[in-house]
Amino acid sequence: MEVNRKEEVLKANSRFYKALRDGDPDSMQEVWLNEPRAKCVHPGWPMLYGWDAIKESWKNIFQAGPPAHIEITDAEAYVAGEMAWVICIEKISQAAGDQTRLGYAQSTNVFELRGSSWRLVIHHASPVPVPAGEAASNQNLQ
Repeated sequence: MEVNRKEEVLKANSRFYKALRDGDPDSMQEVWLNEPRAKCVHPGWPMLYGWDAIKESWKNIFQAGPPAHIEITDAEAYVAGEMAWVICIEKISQAAGDQTRLGYAQSTNVFELRGSSWRLVIHHASPVPVPAGEAASNQNLQ
C-alpha cells in the first residue's frame, strides 16, 4: 500500500509540473489546495501566503509565457499518513527574446490527502548552481 501511495504522490507532482509546462491556470488550481494556508516560494521570490496570492503569481508567470521546457529529475516521494512530500530537481529552459536561459532549482513539494486526491499545499523552489557538465552548454544558450 505504501508503494501505491508514493506512486499517487509522484503522479500528483507530475500533474503540477504538467500544469506549469502547459501554462494552464485551471489545471494549476486543480493541483493546489485552494486554502489560505497554502504556501509557495518561487525561485528567488519571497514566500507567498494563501491560494489567492499563489493563484495571482501563476497568472502573472503564465502571462509572460510558460517555460520553454522544464525537466524534473531525481524525484523522490515520502508519505507520512495524510501528508507527503516530493523532493526533485527542476531544469528550466526559459525563452527571453531571442535567447534561452537555463536554470536549476531544488524543489520541495508538500502534498495533503484530500478525499482521494493529493493536493499541493507547499511548493518551495530554490535556485541552485548549474552543474559543471551543463555549464558549457548553458553558455551556448545565452
